[in-house]
Amino acid sequence: MFSKSLTRITLLALAMVASCMLFYDEGFAGFAPDWQWQRGYQPQQPAIIMHDQRLSSFQNGVLLTGISDAINIQITDLDRKTYVYSYDRSLQIDLLADDAPALLNLQITPDKQVIRAALESRTGRSSGRYAFRDRALVPVSHIITEQDGQLRVSARYIGVVAEQQCDTRGHCLIVFGKTPYAKDAVFYSADGGRHWQWLPKWQAPEADGTYQILGITGPQSLLLVQQGKLYRSDDLGQHWQVALDMAPLLAEKGIDPSLYTSHWRYNGYHNLVIWHEVNRDEDDVSPHFLLTDFNLQSSSIQSNQWGEGSIIAAESSPQGDFYFVLAQEPRQRYTLNQLQTDGTLKPRLQTGKKALTKLYTGNKLFMIAKQVNDPAHMTVSLDNGQSWFRMKKLPNSYEETVLFDSWHNRLFRFPRQSYHYPKLGNDAGLVYETVVVE
Repeated sequence: MFSKSLTRITLLALAMVASCMLFYDEGFAGFAPDWQWQRGYQPQQPAIIMHDQRLSSFQNGVLLTGISDAINIQITDLDRKTYVYSYDRSLQIDLLADDAPALLNLQITPDKQVIRAALESRTGRSSGRYAFRDRALVPVSHIITEQDGQLRVSARYIGVVAEQQCDTRGHCLIVFGKTPYAKDAVFYSADGGRHWQWLPKWQAPEADGTYQILGITGPQSLLLVQQGKLYRSDDLGQHWQVALDMAPLLAEKGIDPSLYTSHWRYNGYHNLVIWHEVNRDEDDVSPHFLLTDFNLQSSSIQSNQWGEGSIIAAESSPQGDFYFVLAQEPRQRYTLNQLQTDGTLKPRLQTGKKALTKLYTGNKLFMIAKQVNDPAHMTVSLDNGQSWFRMKKLPNSYEETVLFDSWHNRLFRFPRQSYHYPKLGNDAGLVYETVVVE
């Protein structure tokens, strides 16, 4: 009898432990499916090692960019007394070959010999305590498009990508950072990145200060934010007009613009949102945010309202809807919310204390990364938030780069470190895998 009682107590204790684990960690609720990555090509050409990949999605394709080093470093000797390396530096990418993708620098400096001499000046034998660098010696940006179901390098630029945007129809813009060979350079494509045109008359609205390109609103029209002002250009950056100045609006709400960061997001159509996270008064310990919805067609504020909590993530869907992940007090309640036309936020998913982080929005698709209670999984919906299920989390960002194609509900995966790359890529030397989320 004592044995039976002990057994019952033991089973009850195990049930209580299991219940706690189920409540605090969804990972014990069963096995979540993993991502089924596919390599849609046969390995053919030596792999191009890239990093800092970016992706812009549009209706008929994607525009990707990634950076490689034009210089290969081969260690030839190491003096173990002084720990000084001897090494050879050689060109590993022939940027000026007759069959190479278009080199956009030639639109700025047409003389190939000038560029060749600049490249060769970085080669030869050398020595030092550090043979390898964190940054590329000669960074080369690969501009990549999708053709016949395969990724192809359509063009290259000696320099790094600072900004890139595409509109829904595939009008694309890339701003390259400063290099030893050229000043800031901006290029425009009207066909999804296959052909590029240098914009020599591009100029920022204000001479000083950084800027952020929000989006492309038409074949010649751009949106850019600088110093808290929204600017619009209808001639690809030659001239700019102020469309919205946030400073007076913030002053009306008692907000000093110099004390708070502005966050801007364009939905690809006729609206953009701006939000500021502030404390409304000295005694306010709960975070609040001011969310502004600006209509580009009417050039007017559609809504300008306070919200309670912190905005953890914000995205817009291909259809132009805005979604926000909020963490709200008390007790850090996490929700996914859709912005309504009247400025209110409509909850689409409530997870309680289960923390939500990064948000992906596609065609009737939501994917939300989680942490704390269930960091090994993601919450996914394929029916615009009507039902939800779990998937394994995306690969570790230290090992792989995963980019989301929102128009086609696809994920692209790239190796992140050189030692993760195979010897061969596709017929353009590109190494990647994809999965369609369905």
